[in-house]
Amino acid sequence: MPKIYIVDVTNRDGVQTSRLGLAKLEKTIINLYLNEMGIHQSEFGFPYTHHEKNYIEANLELAEMGVLSPIHLSGWCPMRKEEIENAFETGKLKHVNLSISTSQL
Repeated sequence: MPKIYIVDVTNRDGVQTSRLGLAKLEKTIINLYLNEMGIHQSEFGFPYTHHEKNYIEANLELAEMGVLSPIHLSGWCPMRKEEIENAFETGKLKHVNLSISTSQL
């Protein structure tokens, strides 16, 4: 039987789309619940932005400690060299989903 992997985007697209102002602790708690539910991957934020750095690093540290495991934590980045380089500054981030704009607008 094929295995289905669920990628949750609540902490990135869900928060952005609904214009929710979740605190970083609330987003971390969502990651804990997603992990407990067996979700394969959480697209947990924007690792290239300064205001997300502490949250991103703290969640990656929790993953290293086994608190957020086996869930895969992935960032989201536009397909721009500078943002991608910024996303990997911590050295701990292993997964980034890239977005390439196709609209001419």
